[in-house]
Amino acid sequence: MQIFVNPVRGQDGIVEWAMIELQGDLNARDFNNIGGKFVGDLHYGNDGSAMLIIGHHILFGKEQLLEKPFAVLRKKADEAAGKVEYDVTAMIRKKLTFRDRPKPIVSNLKKA
Repeated sequence: MQIFVNPVRGQDGIVEWAMIELQGDLNARDFNNIGGKFVGDLHYGNDGSAMLIIGHHILFGKEQLLEKPFAVLRKKADEAAGKVEYDVTAMIRKKLTFRDRPKPIVSNLKKA
């Protein structure tokens, strides 16, 4: 499943994306495809830590640079000339890793 993060322009002018790595499955209540829909809120700490809030669960992770970056390509085919070209749409140079199980967000309610 793809989870899109708003693009940021890098130093070379190419859009940069980040990859999100989760352990386990991400299920929706209605079991439909959740591609392109709002999943949760992503927050960064000053120390490179990341916090992902999905529904009433919170995940803590960290940002890592990839050893080898990925290029996101878009295929351009010229059928008349019979040639195929690829344009670099974006680069993925880092990933956000969430290794631990999600923790529930609970609030303390006063008993009456």
